[in-house]
Amino acid sequence: MEIKPLFGILSSIVVLIGGFPYIKDIYRRKARPHVLSWLGWGFITSIGAFAMLASGSKWVVAILFANSLLCFIIVLFSIIRKVAILSTTKFDYVFFGLGILGLILWQTLDMPIFAIVCAIIADFSFGLPNIIKIYKKPKTETHFIWLTAAISGLFSMFAIENFTFSQSGYPIYLFIYDTVVLLLVLKMIRKKQM
Repeated sequence: MEIKPLFGILSSIVVLIGGFPYIKDIYRRKARPHVLSWLGWGFITSIGAFAMLASGSKWVVAILFANSLLCFIIVLFSIIRKVAILSTTKFDYVFFGLGILGLILWQTLDMPIFAIVCAIIADFSFGLPNIIKIYKKPKTETHFIWLTAAISGLFSMFAIENFTFSQSGYPIYLFIYDTVVLLLVLKMIRKKQM
């Protein structure tokens, strides 16, 4: 077996494994996901996976499909368990709207590099309310999901066939975002314990 498919499969398994403790904490009502962020991520990663498949990517898209599935499960389960944070501030909806705009621009532009930049901006727009939520309420997060997301993102980079911006930009961004969120969660946990 080639090494790139192995890393693609491994990155998907790691991201899904990371979701189990988070789902368990949702069930126990310890984790409170920011639903707009998770919903936006679910949409953008699934669209991103199909777009990357169409552009010739193969195994690196495995992490995006796994991530999409996990995002939608988290949204649905947190709503069922009534722990979902459905923020109604203007700020959250502005960034969710920017995320949707980024998705639309990404899908309508016929410029691959600019489309990937729009996808990254959209993903970050969906994720910024989550970062703010973590900063304000760090105990509403499970750090293990962010640890496995960062590890999975690292593995996915080894599955990239060609290190062009169109194939590597989005996976590298995901690795950076997940690592930053992990560091933020861990810092907040330490700060509360001191």
